[in-house]
Amino acid sequence: MNLVVCYDVRSTKRRNKVATTLEAYGIRANYSVFELDIKDKDFDIIKAKLNSLIDQKTDKILFYRLCRTCVAKSESLGDGKIFSPLDTYI
Repeated sequence: MNLVVCYDVRSTKRRNKVATTLEAYGIRANYSVFELDIKDKDFDIIKAKLNSLIDQKTDKILFYRLCRTCVAKSESLGDGKIFSPLDTYI
């Protein structure tokens, strides 16, 4: 499963924990945006970990699933590189 995960976490301490958790599963695309190529079963694990780190009233984490066709059609401008999961061919 290909995911783009972005977050808005107010506390620096919580934000750093969220980033560290996501770094274990994917690559940082931008300051608060990560690209993940994970197994379906890992998605629930990641969500539970992240949910335990954030304040439900002030923070948010968004998960965008990308199909293989969408990933293959992705484009980049400037210095950015397109995330290329191992099982996706562009």
